[in-house]
Amino acid sequence: MTGKLLIENVWLADGTGAPLRKCACLTDDSGRIASIEKGGSACAAETVVAGNGKILAPGFIDAHGHSDISALASPECFSKISQGVTAEICGNCGLSAFPVTPENRSHLEELYANYGKTIAWSSCAGYREAVRNAGALLDLYPLCGHNTLRAAVRGYGEGEASAEEISKMCGLLDEILEQGAPGLSFGLLYTPGVFATPGEIGALMTRVAGAGKICTAHLRSEGDRLLESVSEMIELALEAGLKRFHISHMKTAGKANFHKLAPLLGLIDEARNRGLEISCDRYPYTESMTQLSVILPGAWGKMDDGTLKRTLADPENLLRLAEELRRSRTPEEWERCRIVSCTHPKYRAFQGKKITAAGPDPALTAAEILAFDPVNAQAAFSGMSEENMRRIIQLPYCVGGSDGNALPPDRRFGASHPRAFGALAKFVRLLLDMGSSPENAVRKVTGLTAELFSLPDAGLAAPGRRADMVLFDPDTIDGNADFSAPETPASGIAYVFKNGEIVYSSRS
Repeated sequence: MTGKLLIENVWLADGTGAPLRKCACLTDDSGRIASIEKGGSACAAETVVAGNGKILAPGFIDAHGHSDISALASPECFSKISQGVTAEICGNCGLSAFPVTPENRSHLEELYANYGKTIAWSSCAGYREAVRNAGALLDLYPLCGHNTLRAAVRGYGEGEASAEEISKMCGLLDEILEQGAPGLSFGLLYTPGVFATPGEIGALMTRVAGAGKICTAHLRSEGDRLLESVSEMIELALEAGLKRFHISHMKTAGKANFHKLAPLLGLIDEARNRGLEISCDRYPYTESMTQLSVILPGAWGKMDDGTLKRTLADPENLLRLAEELRRSRTPEEWERCRIVSCTHPKYRAFQGKKITAAGPDPALTAAEILAFDPVNAQAAFSGMSEENMRRIIQLPYCVGGSDGNALPPDRRFGASHPRAFGALAKFVRLLLDMGSSPENAVRKVTGLTAELFSLPDAGLAAPGRRADMVLFDPDTIDGNADFSAPETPASGIAYVFKNGEIVYSSRS
């Protein structure tokens, strides 16, 4: 610890939504907030930061991140810290770094090989210890990923889980929740979660309900079957006695589905009236990003990355996939696809550009990228409504999430979607521009998120709380990264404090 810190002449947004108040904040030698008063004595502090009338808030909480391993490989967590984020809910979309068994270890090691970190743990407790030992600046609150959990019991193959296998999943989940995971995440678009039956989902939800924790879900569909997918999860959650259910990166994907926002909100309101506390997160962009392999048709889409790579090593299979992609995707769909990250030397220069810019045959381009390295082939897909995105962000139960990793300011782990460096700052910017009060905008990236996920020591600024805080300018805060320069830091972030120490300054 560097000793006591005084942050003077600030407007405090404490994370509760209470009106701003002019004050000074003094931290103690243990890295906690000692006092928040109208004035403060500089002689009581070793370090004094001039607030200059900016807003002091709790450190932002990313409600939907994927920094599970990247925070170990890059513990300074620059992309998150530089936009004011000091905590993250990770383990999202069904993918967590635990539990690890012989059934899923090799797949997880291949999936995270790019980060150069050894998976030396098997449990949630072991993973959390590894995070502490790495000295990551970002506080990680890891959900248990259903896909990882399922694969720990029965691997990544397709098919229904047996009653015995579901029982084993439930037993593992009980242990993980006891070890501190805030809940369970589903990723029902991805292998092997896509094979889960309602019975399997409901059984796991019942265990989460018994522990009084939360379930989150990347839905089976966010487009053509959006309403059916939400209805399925609502009914299963209510039947399981679940109290809290969270929709990950809520959207209406595809122009033909833009009109579904109103009925979607109707389903949510009805469920809330029936006692299910539904919430959601959203990133402030209209291009999503995920593995390029989500475009794979038919049986190809059921393969895990290792099987896919081995299959495509045969040139005939590669050409067969290219032909199936030509038949299954329209020219308009290819125009909406952007290469974000890939390791193929022929296509690396096209990172951040539309896949159609990489050659005359985007189907062959996609097949070659996937054959070379399916794990690190990431793509962005346009097709979301700006108007709907803004409406979702303003919902009282919507919190800010990036859906991105904690990354260094260079590309040693590949290129990223701009949300990795700007999502939370841009989320606040949009809220302020749409007429939200600063205190409400802050609550939606701090206190409300902590409340939804039952985080014990995050999201609020008050005496006795950890001094994890951000000092920002409400006039200039924004996410400035784009696909041409995705590592551009956010603007308006003057200082970020972790345990009472300065860990980021825009002046440094």
